[in-house]
Amino acid sequence: MVKALALDMDGTLLDSKHQVDGGLIRLLNAFHDKGGHIFLATGRTIAEINEVLPPELKFDGIVGGNGMIVKAFPEASAARGELIAEYTVDDELVHRAIEMSRSWGLYYEIHPTEGSRFAYRKDKPMIEAETRFPADTTVEAHEAKLKKQAVESEMRWIDSYPQTAVMVVYFFSKDQTKINDWKRELKALQADFSFSTSSSSEHNVEIIAPGVNKAVGLRKLLDYFGLENEKLLAVGDSYNDVPMLEMADKSAVMKNGSEAVKQKIGTVTEYTSDENGLYHFLKLFLHEE
Repeated sequence: MVKALALDMDGTLLDSKHQVDGGLIRLLNAFHDKGGHIFLATGRTIAEINEVLPPELKFDGIVGGNGMIVKAFPEASAARGELIAEYTVDDELVHRAIEMSRSWGLYYEIHPTEGSRFAYRKDKPMIEAETRFPADTTVEAHEAKLKKQAVESEMRWIDSYPQTAVMVVYFFSKDQTKINDWKRELKALQADFSFSTSSSSEHNVEIIAPGVNKAVGLRKLLDYFGLENEKLLAVGDSYNDVPMLEMADKSAVMKNGSEAVKQKIGTVTEYTSDENGLYHFLKLFLHEE
């Protein structure tokens, strides 16, 4: 019997317009009201989660930044949640990676532990160039939309580096060959710095703390609430979901998800996120009509 859900957000809980269907919210809230636990596991930071999460959706924990921050939301705690774990990226690594990325002409975002993402003002033309997509682009529509939106209204453009702890350094390119080459460059950089990388699509990669992923964060939430993997059902759509999909007793990949991840996990939802696929899949397990 399923006692806990671990749900990716973009492409899983959220549709391509970054919305959650009302019927899915009611299904999840009913599961929660009967004692079930709901954990959101996402590459988004807390600030980015708050931008899209419906206030009426009930949940018990968040794994943000692909495991870089873990918060529990027990009933008795404050609305902001209880911080279970938080990791940061070495400042010297951040500076080195950004400096290297300039010669590659990459889009980047620096995500602090608090506040909005930022990038250097002098790099704005380079970053904007990566958000002009050709008609035959291989970038998925929702990812392209997020990049344009970030540049137009969400990025904080800085002239000097702020005194802040960094949770994630994110890189993107509309050129898949270039981002793959950049991933190899980052792998070489691991000879000088200790860090992990994570990708949510074939066009991006991010630097995070060593040994961190969604499964590590979920393990902390399961321990906090006294739950076992055998009671966990996980659903995701991309490469960064694989660790949590493999740790759960039951797991599935969204129909709109990565083909490589579908082959690895095996179970695939009948419908996409734009067809309310998560709702149709979960109701088979949560016994709701």
